[in-house]
Amino acid sequence: MPWLSLYEIGGVEVVGWEQFVHCRLGNKRTSSTCLISVVYGDCDPIRRRLLWGELLTLSSAIVDSPWCALGDFNIVIDESESRGGSAEVSYAMAEFREFILDAGLIHLPYTGCPFTWHNCSTGSRSLWRRLDRALVNDIWLDRWPQSSYLSALPQTSDHSPLLLLGAERRPIGGVFRFENFLISQPGFLNSVKHVWRHHIHGNGLYGVTRKLKALKPVFRAQRKAKGDLAQNVWLAKEFLEKAQALFDEYKADDLQLLVQWCRKVYSRAVAMEDTMLRQRAKLRWLKDGDRCSKAFFRKINATRAKMRVFQITNAAGDVLTEADQVANEFLSYYETLLGGVRHNRYLNLDFLQPYLKHTLSPEEAAELILPISSGEIKEAFFDISDDSAPGPDGYTSAFFKAAWTEIGEEVCAAVKEFFVSGRLLKQINATVLVLIPKLQMPTRVSEFRPIACCNVLYKAISKILVKRMQKVLNSLIDYSQTAFVPGRSITDNIMLAQELLSGYNIARSPKRCTIKIDIQKAYDSVQWDFLLETLKIFKFPHRFVTWMEQCVTTAAFSIALNGQLHGFFKGSKGIRQGDPSSPYLFVLVMELFHVLLQLRVQTEGDFRFHWKCAELGILNLCFADDVLIFCAGDVPSVRRVKVVLEEFAELSGLQVNSSKSTVIFSKAIQSERQELLDLLGFQEGCLPIKYLGVPLTASRLSVADCRPILDKVACRLAGWTHLTLSLAGRAQLLKSVLGSLHTYWYGKGSWDQVCKPQVQGGLGIRRVRHMNLALLLKQVWRILQEDPTSIWVAWVLRYRLRNQPLWTVNASSSSWCWRKLVKTSVLLKEGLEYRVGDGHKFWLWTDLWHPRGPLINHFPRGPSITGLAVDSRLMTVIHQGQWCWPSASDFDIQQIMSDLPAIYPQQPDKVLWKPGTFSTQSLLQFLEPSSPRVLWSQLLGGKFVIPRHEFILWLAILERLSTMDRIWASTLGQQCVLCGGQQKLAIGHIVGSATMEGSTFANAASRALLASAIYNIWRERNNRIFQQVSASAEAVATRALEEVRLRIISANLKSSLQKPGGGKVHGSKRTSKGEARCRMIKDTFFSPSLRFGLGNFKSYVDGPWPNVLGVGPLQN
Repeated sequence: MPWLSLYEIGGVEVVGWEQFVHCRLGNKRTSSTCLISVVYGDCDPIRRRLLWGELLTLSSAIVDSPWCALGDFNIVIDESESRGGSAEVSYAMAEFREFILDAGLIHLPYTGCPFTWHNCSTGSRSLWRRLDRALVNDIWLDRWPQSSYLSALPQTSDHSPLLLLGAERRPIGGVFRFENFLISQPGFLNSVKHVWRHHIHGNGLYGVTRKLKALKPVFRAQRKAKGDLAQNVWLAKEFLEKAQALFDEYKADDLQLLVQWCRKVYSRAVAMEDTMLRQRAKLRWLKDGDRCSKAFFRKINATRAKMRVFQITNAAGDVLTEADQVANEFLSYYETLLGGVRHNRYLNLDFLQPYLKHTLSPEEAAELILPISSGEIKEAFFDISDDSAPGPDGYTSAFFKAAWTEIGEEVCAAVKEFFVSGRLLKQINATVLVLIPKLQMPTRVSEFRPIACCNVLYKAISKILVKRMQKVLNSLIDYSQTAFVPGRSITDNIMLAQELLSGYNIARSPKRCTIKIDIQKAYDSVQWDFLLETLKIFKFPHRFVTWMEQCVTTAAFSIALNGQLHGFFKGSKGIRQGDPSSPYLFVLVMELFHVLLQLRVQTEGDFRFHWKCAELGILNLCFADDVLIFCAGDVPSVRRVKVVLEEFAELSGLQVNSSKSTVIFSKAIQSERQELLDLLGFQEGCLPIKYLGVPLTASRLSVADCRPILDKVACRLAGWTHLTLSLAGRAQLLKSVLGSLHTYWYGKGSWDQVCKPQVQGGLGIRRVRHMNLALLLKQVWRILQEDPTSIWVAWVLRYRLRNQPLWTVNASSSSWCWRKLVKTSVLLKEGLEYRVGDGHKFWLWTDLWHPRGPLINHFPRGPSITGLAVDSRLMTVIHQGQWCWPSASDFDIQQIMSDLPAIYPQQPDKVLWKPGTFSTQSLLQFLEPSSPRVLWSQLLGGKFVIPRHEFILWLAILERLSTMDRIWASTLGQQCVLCGGQQKLAIGHIVGSATMEGSTFANAASRALLASAIYNIWRERNNRIFQQVSASAEAVATRALEEVRLRIISANLKSSLQKPGGGKVHGSKRTSKGEARCRMIKDTFFSPSLRFGLGNFKSYVDGPWPNVLGVGPLQN
């Protein structure tokens, strides 16, 4: 409760609560206002919950005002914000993080002290915490995008004073960025054609770059002419509403034409803004047709705030705050890291060649350098996402796709010229380094990750090379690497690592250790001469090596910082994160690490393998730069690993980061631990460890072990609670993230209903339990198929199954992961079909090849009676493609022989999937309990249906809208706010309960009209109850029709202005029909004596209703 009444002092309104003071500040000159909450959080985490609750209540009431909450929150975000003393209470930090997410607040960038509180003690008792901060909503950042705050040095208090710094929007000049919405503007292709028709002498790529440069001022002028797109939408909507009001009053034909024109203008304005926001926000999971401007703006503002850098600490410990100083610090760091003088060493890696898994054959090498076709080039350009960040030239792939008819021929010729000459222009390979913070509040340059933004022209060239390289990569790379190799899975690394760590907590287990390697600046440190020699040792053809050399060694860099480009320097080493070819080149580099390790192990006799690794020769697992090395826990083995790490660092330039590399020992190693740590120079790690984003442990995973993953999911989902996503937007987010956390649905529909497929009346969101089972069963399937590309499957066959089928394994003493897999495998049996071939794979007595199941279960005396051992293969009873069982009079054997399946002797034994093609999707369908198809499912979907309309229609059909008859449990009647009748506003009054005919709503326009009508009536009902605002029945009907009409127009359909007969719809006829249809909606939905049913819509939709849109009977 507020402790101070509302009062006003010269434009400031103040309300006080126990733990914060809330102010409204007004600028009398501009009439603008903002909200500021000054916080003083309680020391008691229980009492702080009151603060979180009060601020959340406040945030829900702040809809369109800039808001900043700052002060002493008395809690840190995580352990990185504290130094000295014991860790903060974890649940209190989690509650603080949850509050920030739920309130829709964003951390404002700061300068000054990283820690804002000190306990004024020295030595071991000294405590530093970041307790004070400023949090803002997205509207604040939209109003003041350059705002920040200063965390100053403490004066008389033990806390740092906070100074809020506001800054107006500063224009960013000189950096061209092509806006994708310009593609849809009239004259786009003409502008391109006007420039492209000129001939430019010189190299083909040079001509293309000159023309692209000539187009920049054209597109700059077009963008400037469009002005503020958000303002354009607001003005266009206002004009449309005024024109519609005039037409409703006077019904003149010329006003009808005005309405049509305003409608087109509004539709185009909305489409332009939507395209612009999607391009900048990169929320690719959002569904087309559902405008989520708030979600876009929030994403854009949050990203901008996170990316801004106001201060940096240099190597000497000085805090730099001037913009030029900060930029120079970044430039100096990356010029040292990536630039400088290129070192040309003579490297001879031939000594590694005998240990390579494979080298390219002459035929494979020749295929890599076949002439490049125009089709390959076009495919490469069109494979790049429209919204991918552009390079220094500012052009997106959307530009090239839209202008391909004009520029495609010349672009293809220019790209082909590179592959003939082997020379790449420096303009093409210029790169912008975008700095992504690794931490919440980074303070040093090393705490940013550089991502390279390359020009689309270069990306296309790189993608062509990658596509050819992918064809041979699987044969070159050992199975211990799974990253970026087609057909391999990251789960192999995770599951094998989990199996090898099993039992580390048992004192009487074998002495073993796992070394987790962190490579310092992995991509940025690769020496070019080593990379090129790596390609040569794998026998890549000389021309292909030349192409890759040009792509790697001609790179030049600029730094993007706070919206500006700084510097320009040439590279001398490293491969770029953001270059399509870099991941594949790095995989080849790390293959030589594996080969070098294998060489030294085989040539030196003092190395001992890790437990259960010797038979398969498993030494390491690599996923890009995530490396695990396994060995016995003794000095000779660990010393051999250290020698290899040092040798590889000398050859490749990849240095191990000793401060971040760890050694995990089994419990059997005690006295030798310190000696081994001193030998390596690493820290000792403990289980669970995080590997590839997943916690690995020696025993069963706990909820606490999985908490970071759950927090990440919650972080992505919690943002919708601050009014940024519609219900339909939430559905899309759930599908893209995890399909989990059903508590966010607030009981709108049962979770079982939500998870059903759409044809069964659900939303098609996957159940997490079924998804987990499907992924487990997919691993079971790989075991049954004996996947030859999987190192994990090979390990399971060797160490877990050991010449027995999966169905007979006793896993009681195995790892919890394997026990779970074996237990789950029984679910797969019903979907399997064993097709008998040559009999070499299936087990005679224990496999599922017979219709009765494992024969040993039905005929336990079979092996002794027939003389066929329990571990016999099926081939022992097959001769020349026919069954050949031992002669026996036993009744059970006769029964077995009477049900024998067919034999396919020319094929190997196969395990097939009865439902068809095996996939995760087919598994989910197999696990999901079947439900009958609902006839009304055809109402959901269609190219014209707006997702938010569709979602409300789904809730209405399921009777899940919060109408009065659901809210009030009593039998007292509630007056209907629509019709005025003395009846409860039931769901049936909105959509009815009639069953659907199969042909009802057979076209897209019909479904869009129904969904729009339901949505707008629901919105009108809510406006009358909660806002005390009502519109006429005609206005509601018109709005429903107009929204669908705008949706159709935005789809650029030529038929949107035609009658069913193909002729144009003209003023008076269309007007009279429109009036008639509006009266239908009014009379049907608002009559107190008529309860509308879905079936009643059939006569309207199949009859004259589509003409209200000015369209014919559109097809799906």
